[in-house]
Amino acid sequence: MLIATHDGTFHADETTACAIISYLYDNFRVIRSRDPDVIEKADLIIDVSLKNDQKHFDHHSKEFTKSRPNGVRYATAGLMWEKFGIDFLKKIVKKELPFRPDQSAIDKAFERIDREMMVMTDLVDNGQLTDYCAKIADAKTEGEAAVRDRLNDFYQDVPDISYIVAMQNLPGLSAEAQDQAFMGTVKLLRQIIVAAAINALTIESGIAKVIKAYTGGEILIIHERLPWSQAVLNNPEVFAKCLLAVYPDRNGRWRVQSLPVSKAMRYKNRLTAPASWRGLQGADLDAATGLHNMNFIHRTGFTGGASTYDDDIALANLWLRQGERYRD
Repeated sequence: MLIATHDGTFHADETTACAIISYLYDNFRVIRSRDPDVIEKADLIIDVSLKNDQKHFDHHSKEFTKSRPNGVRYATAGLMWEKFGIDFLKKIVKKELPFRPDQSAIDKAFERIDREMMVMTDLVDNGQLTDYCAKIADAKTEGEAAVRDRLNDFYQDVPDISYIVAMQNLPGLSAEAQDQAFMGTVKLLRQIIVAAAINALTIESGIAKVIKAYTGGEILIIHERLPWSQAVLNNPEVFAKCLLAVYPDRNGRWRVQSLPVSKAMRYKNRLTAPASWRGLQGADLDAATGLHNMNFIHRTGFTGGASTYDDDIALANLWLRQGERYRD
């Protein structure tokens, strides 16, 4: 697969696009040029040419208006994920995973990577980030506008993919050295996207297991390590009544943890452990709770645990009765 893109300074959108394509095609090569006679030799021409068809993918032309349903315009990263993302994930399943996720998990992983990686890359490349934040903030007063502007300032310093790629454009490089830096960045992004895809497929498959395991009520109980917090944050209507999760930790012991209030307030607890338990361990926690085989309660009261499942369930039930509910 021969890809053509522009030369000179490179950006997150075309390097991300090339990273996606490079995983799918073992014979992947890149031409970096703006010469029409040179770039037309390629199988795919991305981010250059001002054309859009099955061979050309350039979001810079005046005629290009393709956007997502939420209004975020596509740049080259999003376009190549839209075109190749499902095939990318299917190859990940075949080469990288010890299990076989169903089509629903693949579809949701596709959406997750677009939402968590491609959208921000496209927003930055299109210069749309400030306007988009203003749209979703919908500030009505001067005070609200000031908060929006402070958040916009804060986001400028987040080291996202666009920042990481921009920093690979070292000053004073020759054209040859710039091309080498471009390919090094593509290799780095490919590694990141492959890892993100493995995680997305694993998370989405695990979320389905968590939802299936939940029987309703105030305690979610799972007997294997699963992404239960992701399930809660992305399915708030399913877990609206749930306050605590009981699950095994990586050391074979058991944990109780408060569910987060919401995705926007993920570090706020729906039910914080009683103040008298917080920061205690072992025998001191046994004495404070009147239970046995207690391990610890975090000093902030968001999580704790016991050595056995039965003791952990006892802790969870007592936590339900004595814990401190979140009050808005």
